[in-house]
Amino acid sequence: MGQQRIEQMVRDLLLEDTLPQSLLLTGPEGTGKALFAVDIAARLNCEAEKDRPDGTCPACRKVGRLEHPDLHLVFPVPSGDWEKSMPTIIESRREDFYARGEFGGRAQSIGIGSIRKVIETVSKHPFEGRRTVVIIFDAHLMTVEAQNAFLKVLEEPPPSAVLVLVTEFPDKLLDTVLSRCQHIRFDYLGREAVGSFLETFYSVEGKEAKRISILSEGNLRRGIRFLDEGFARIRADAASLLRVVFVGKGRDLLGESERIAREYNRDEVRTLIDEMAVLARILMRQQALVASMEEKKLLEEMIGSKMAAAGLKRDLTADLGKMDGALKSMSKNADLELTLSHLLLDLAGKWY
Repeated sequence: MGQQRIEQMVRDLLLEDTLPQSLLLTGPEGTGKALFAVDIAARLNCEAEKDRPDGTCPACRKVGRLEHPDLHLVFPVPSGDWEKSMPTIIESRREDFYARGEFGGRAQSIGIGSIRKVIETVSKHPFEGRRTVVIIFDAHLMTVEAQNAFLKVLEEPPPSAVLVLVTEFPDKLLDTVLSRCQHIRFDYLGREAVGSFLETFYSVEGKEAKRISILSEGNLRRGIRFLDEGFARIRADAASLLRVVFVGKGRDLLGESERIAREYNRDEVRTLIDEMAVLARILMRQQALVASMEEKKLLEEMIGSKMAAAGLKRDLTADLGKMDGALKSMSKNADLELTLSHLLLDLAGKWY
């Protein structure tokens, strides 16, 4: 849904039997890259027609359940015993393809052990299908050692193998890895695509699906998170923090920083700041007189009409820059409470 340009391009490549063996799917989070990578595996091994899998043949059904013996998935896992961790995460994805958080807030990566397993896998003939398909999710989390080990198989993959790397951050991959892959860039999804997906696959009522599609900003994964109660709490806290920032109560902001750092892990705090940024971008659109009526109603619902009016008087471009700076600091393992208090006081213009 929503990626017709890529759909047509891949269909043409398959029909002409010119699909490259090393693919790099890039683009923002939640634009369908991961699902499309799995779909490629189905197309390559479908027993009906390779350009448009029918979804009902045994091969398609196995790929859909992530159980096809010639489909091999690699995910980032905590350092240590990747052989035990990988089955855990794959089983979780079978239950819910968009699931996250199997390992809490622990740092995860793709180490050389996982890549050596890939190299061993592609050296063998497919077990029952036409092609062996390896998908590496969050490929930017491969260690430098793992990327270097992966280079040779990327450069000369066996004829029966297709390697698909999926990432939002291709700039974190080695140039030598990037140069050996055919890049396919995914665009943000339209609101209609997100809303339709939620209605079709998550049975979300039409009006609520439309509301979520506005707040998702073209990010399907984010739209699905809206159905989670934990995410609703984070979103409510993001709106609450903006209200306190707009009022400018420095002491309250320090107290909130302490509470949030205590109650949320690093990934959740990043999500909270992202949600503050979403509201700021809607305010920016309202400043520019291009916000839809639905967006205006959402702002009033989440932060109140009085606070929305206060937000419209702010330098929102500067606010978004400060939020982005906080996110970058957090990616470098900066202290959560210190980073959050610095951001909130800076936004409020209150220093003690």
